[in-house]
Amino acid sequence: MSRIWRRARTTVDDDRGAMLVTIIVVMLVGVIVASAVAASVVFTIRTNVANQGDTQAFVAAESGRDVAVGHLAAAIGDDGLDCTRVLATGASVTGTTPRYEYEIRSSINADRPASWEEFTLDCPTEFTRWVAIRSTGWGLQGSDATVDAVYPWYHGPATQPAGTLAFFEGEFKATKSTYQGDLVIRDVGNYACNNGSGIAVDGDLWVLNGGLELTGDCVVSGSVYVRGLIDVKNHGFRVGGDVISVDGSILLTANSVEIGGDIRAAGDIDTKNGSGIVHGTFATSGVMKNHSATRWKDEAGAGVPVLQGQPRPVISPTLDQVFDATQWIELTSTTPWATGTDVVYTGVCSRAALEAVLSSTESSRAIVDMSACAASVSGKSTITVDPGSPQMTRDAVIVVPSTSNMDLKLGGHLRKAAGAGNPQLLIVHLDADGTDIKPTCTTGPDKLAVGTSINLRALIYSSCGISNTIALTMTGQIYMGNEGLHLNAGTFTCTPMSWEPVVGNLACGVKGAGGIFDPSDTVTRLEHLAYQTER
Repeated sequence: MSRIWRRARTTVDDDRGAMLVTIIVVMLVGVIVASAVAASVVFTIRTNVANQGDTQAFVAAESGRDVAVGHLAAAIGDDGLDCTRVLATGASVTGTTPRYEYEIRSSINADRPASWEEFTLDCPTEFTRWVAIRSTGWGLQGSDATVDAVYPWYHGPATQPAGTLAFFEGEFKATKSTYQGDLVIRDVGNYACNNGSGIAVDGDLWVLNGGLELTGDCVVSGSVYVRGLIDVKNHGFRVGGDVISVDGSILLTANSVEIGGDIRAAGDIDTKNGSGIVHGTFATSGVMKNHSATRWKDEAGAGVPVLQGQPRPVISPTLDQVFDATQWIELTSTTPWATGTDVVYTGVCSRAALEAVLSSTESSRAIVDMSACAASVSGKSTITVDPGSPQMTRDAVIVVPSTSNMDLKLGGHLRKAAGAGNPQLLIVHLDADGTDIKPTCTTGPDKLAVGTSINLRALIYSSCGISNTIALTMTGQIYMGNEGLHLNAGTFTCTPMSWEPVVGNLACGVKGAGGIFDPSDTVTRLEHLAYQTER
């Protein structure tokens, strides 16, 4: 009996040992799990703190950038930038948040510099083209972030050229068309003037990077300024002012020439078999060739004075200055169209929907974003813009993204409502690249069909240009790249337009009051952010 009892006690003792081991194991696992949970919590807390620090550092860096922009803006006055008021380097007040340091640099390069090192620590001047701001900010636990922001810098005429100072990087033709305002041709190559009747250009004609040739009768009410050869043969040539070749010669071998001012050339002037009326003088840096004095008369029937071996023609502004002043205006997907009470409309795609928005009597400006209106046409993403026949009372802009073709149909009756002020309609096919200061098109040329009734101020902006020939009668502005524009019949009349703050006053002339080279009206400004990197 005692042996049985002893065995029972031994068995109980053994079970109690096993239970103790189990309890110890469970406790050990619990400790491990608790430690893991605690470690995860600590890691999460540290990560959140680090992320918070990084965010604070980035916010601080952008705050420094904005302070630098504010310093530049505050230092701009009526006479330009006052460099004595510009803090090229700066920092936040010690002990305050956010904590940042910044530096302002500039560049006179025409193209945007590719790196910070290409900018110099100089105050922006009238020759500056780009301004860069590097700002470093700090957050919690010493975390830091740096942003490099690059802005275009503008110093020049308060008005930006467009319309009949239209930007035509590609071909421009005006056949039997009246074009009222100064016409600037920027493209490399000769400009062919062809006008069968009426006035081809009711203003000055500027050919900045090529020559002038006549493929038909050509009439210009103002003066003609050309870089290269002026070749006048077999067609009538009537100019109200001077005819000047800045770098080339002049061939006047036609019989129907009438010039209201001087004829001046850097090279020779050849009048073989030509005849006409010149109200001023022949002035050449070279010699007169094949000239028959009896075939050329002034308005009174007397001979035309001839001056040879003269200094090269000097004009003001120069062709290079006009080229710089008429640079492409970049309107891209980042352009901030809406400000204040402006109303943005999306999903407005049909003719009826567009006409309803444009006919609204609301006072706020309207921005119609047609990004959602693309459809496949012949395998291409195309947006059809057909505003119908609205009666407008307010300013509006229709925006077509650069990723789609634009098929613009202006077959309705565009007009302002009775009793309305002077509303304007801008139709903009966006540029694909806002950093190169030239028209960039990735979709091919646009299409344009025009009716006979556009009775309000209208602007057509296309980095792609128009592929088809059109008869256009309208008042407003035209801004074309790449394919350019071919007008055949009609009358285009330039009128000043703007869309503040995106587009300043678009002028209609080069020289004189209200022109882009009105010396009494010059501005200095830091343009919209063009490029930024963060690290």
